[in-house]
Amino acid sequence: MAANDKNILIYLPDEYADWEGAYLMSELSQNKIPFTVVSETKNTITSIGSLKVQPQAAVSDYTADQVSALILIGGENWPNMDRNKDVRALAAQVLKQNSVLAAICGATFALAQEGLLKDRKHTSNDLNMLKAFVPTYTEDANYQNQLAVTDGNLITASGAGPVDFTLELLRALDVYTEEKRQHWYNLFKHGTPPPAEFWS
Repeated sequence: MAANDKNILIYLPDEYADWEGAYLMSELSQNKIPFTVVSETKNTITSIGSLKVQPQAAVSDYTADQVSALILIGGENWPNMDRNKDVRALAAQVLKQNSVLAAICGATFALAQEGLLKDRKHTSNDLNMLKAFVPTYTEDANYQNQLAVTDGNLITASGAGPVDFTLELLRALDVYTEEKRQHWYNLFKHGTPPPAEFWS
């Protein structure tokens, strides 16, 4: 892989949350925007809902200069600092080089553990939950009680907000016009039918 190749990486930990990346992967696929599903290793992983997935690569196969966006999907094993070590290190480097770093649900706990939420507006599943899982967390003043938050190149979201998370990523990755993104959001969030031209 050439050093100037840029990749959208979607990281699935073992015991990942099935629903949190599904909207995004569907939209990227339908728009023929390539992405790579990575995990801690290339071994088969199993979701919370018992869906088995074969990752395309291990996250250690990539360096930050090869990544345009790193998207961390939530799951049960994020609070364990002995897990997902390679992607934690990569996340810090991606954020530093100003590429997109996105985390939803339990993945936000890992960013907090690594100090990557410092001085940035962010959200998670719940402030008290975040503080319970990450006793070193001191960024209460920057916590936003919203389903998804973007601050520069950092996107964070609650596990209850996969549609909101996807909307923020569609913006960050420049998928659709803003008008079409809003129609998409209203359709999947509120069931509001879009105008006929949405489908063309």
